Amino acid sequence: MSIRTKALLAVITGNTIFGFSFLFSKVALQMTVPSVLLAVRFTTAFVVLNLIAFVGRNIKKKDGEPLVEFSLKGKPLKYVLLLALFQPIIYFLGESYGIEYTSSAFAGTIIAVIPIMGIVFDVLIMKAGVTVKQVICAVVSVIGVAVTTLGAEGMKSSLIGVLFLLVAVVAGALFYVFSKKSGEHFNALERTYVMFAAGSLSYILVALIQCAGEYETLILQPVSSGNFWICILYLAVMSSVVAFIALNYGSSGVSVTEASLFANLTTVISIAAGVVVLGESFSIQQIIGAVMIIGSVYLANVEGGKKEES
Repeated sequence: MSIRTKALLAVITGNTIFGFSFLFSKVALQMTVPSVLLAVRFTTAFVVLNLIAFVGRNIKKKDGEPLVEFSLKGKPLKYVLLLALFQPIIYFLGESYGIEYTSSAFAGTIIAVIPIMGIVFDVLIMKAGVTVKQVICAVVSVIGVAVTTLGAEGMKSSLIGVLFLLVAVVAGALFYVFSKKSGEHFNALERTYVMFAAGSLSYILVALIQCAGEYETLILQPVSSGNFWICILYLAVMSSVVAFIALNYGSSGVSVTEASLFANLTTVISIAAGVVVLGESFSIQQIIGAVMIIGSVYLANVEGGKKEES
């Protein structure tokens, strides 16, 4: 299996896991506010990553090398710290508060612009070549998300909500840029470790400020609930540790444009999860939108594969 194929499978895996995360986030947010959910999610994920790093470094392979390579010493931190700033700190704040001030349908459509922003940054920052076909596929993917989501509810928006969502779009695209750049010195586990350390610290501070005077209701009650921890285990272990390691690994093997295009697959997966798990309806409009998203992602990456072969 080629490096590119492994990278594509990793990116698909990460976005598939993200697709199911909406179910668990929806349940958890009935018990608390976004900042508390994010604080507990990334702190739990950070603890899990520390366990992985500790165990992996102390288990030796046959050649005497550690099972897991993990070391931050002596490596340039510039790009990996920028990676952590944009994802998870800025992106999740922008997305969470953007959704709060708009409808989920409107928010989903704006967030779907990430692949187009990814193309812009791929050209301006990474100096990469982008084909007309990839640009068209990115636009079709955004339209597919709009077709899929806009039928679900009305278009409710506000200026502050739009601004938050635009911040999330920029941060989401820059995540792929700086994941690729920092990948020159840090492996996927090391990049994810720095991301979660920054995310945990930042969201703990935000949660403590936001919940001042309501600690018992917004913090103590949720963390004493078994259902809350079921959601956290999926969001922290699968949708954080596994998914972000997969995305960080995959971003090293494909272009920023190709990696960001897969982000809209999350919409398709979340709809499928709602149908299978929650018994939600699946309209013709959603089928059309899903086909547009999947088709555009496939065609864009077929183009990328041909370019690599040539």
